[in-house]
Amino acid sequence: MSMDFRDLVKVGAHFGHLKARLNPRMNPYIWGVRNNVHLIDVSKTAVLTDKAAKFLESVAVEGKPILWIGTKKPAKDVIANIAKKLDMPYVNHRWIGGTLSNFSQVRKSVTKLLHYEDVLAKTEKFPHYTKKELNVIAKVVERLKKNIGGIRGLKWPIGAVVIVDVVKEMSALKEAAVVGIPVVAIVDTNGDPSLVDHVIPANDDSVRSIKLIVDYLEGSVEKGKKVAEAARAAKKAEQDEKRKQDSDKKGKAAAEKKVKPVEKKIVAKKPTAKKVALREVQDEREKKPVTQKEAKTPAKLAAKKTEEKKKPVAKKETEKEAKEEDKK
Repeated sequence: MSMDFRDLVKVGAHFGHLKARLNPRMNPYIWGVRNNVHLIDVSKTAVLTDKAAKFLESVAVEGKPILWIGTKKPAKDVIANIAKKLDMPYVNHRWIGGTLSNFSQVRKSVTKLLHYEDVLAKTEKFPHYTKKELNVIAKVVERLKKNIGGIRGLKWPIGAVVIVDVVKEMSALKEAAVVGIPVVAIVDTNGDPSLVDHVIPANDDSVRSIKLIVDYLEGSVEKGKKVAEAARAAKKAEQDEKRKQDSDKKGKAAAEKKVKPVEKKIVAKKPTAKKVALREVQDEREKKPVTQKEAKTPAKLAAKKTEEKKKPVAKKETEKEAKEEDKK
């Protein structure tokens, strides 16, 4: 459902700036002039707000974070409340240069903030800090919270940036353009829409106007987040089911192994070529008739040798005895 024109007129979203403050690039979005003040075409505001809301919804469906920026007084509380509601990063006090283009350095300040918060929360574990030092740390924490408290949970890649008043947030707009992050911005008649991807022409000085448009964008982002969460839950359930099936299969396989032990297959080893040749020689010998030479086995030959060795010894003894008798 698109935004109602009458709601935009009621909150004064059609009021622009004085003629003298006009940026010529905003001419396509201007309807006319009244009391030397430009009037914005609310029909274009409604259509472009609807397009921007659909774009932000698609970003939220992808699961990417959206950075909300509004440091001017009318936008501060609105931006902070909506970003906290959506659990997304925001900047509502002062834009720190390099937040997008040099975030590694800004991250150091975030780490410092987290450390000091830990020191204040656990003073018992840090007894070496004096009261004066703790007071100084508390002031540093308060200052850091204002500057970077909203981006302590900023994660990359950033899906989009929502800006209120491009004139006030020109440095943030330029950084987003350099990095290549899509920008959705509320642009008044004195602003330059050339760097903005999704222009929402409207009054950026009225709290009611800002709140109406930002609330409409917040509704679309909420829808996208719900779709993304449902998709994540379905994916997680599918993974859990798959793991369960795998574990069941493994359990069944283990049970079958216990019930039916695996029989080892005895594979007969093939004889080598050398063994085959020896067998063939033995077979041929068995087939041939046994000769006298072959009959003399090594065992018999060994027995004969031992007998022959014993015999000469006995002869020598008898010869000695005969010689001794002759001498006598």
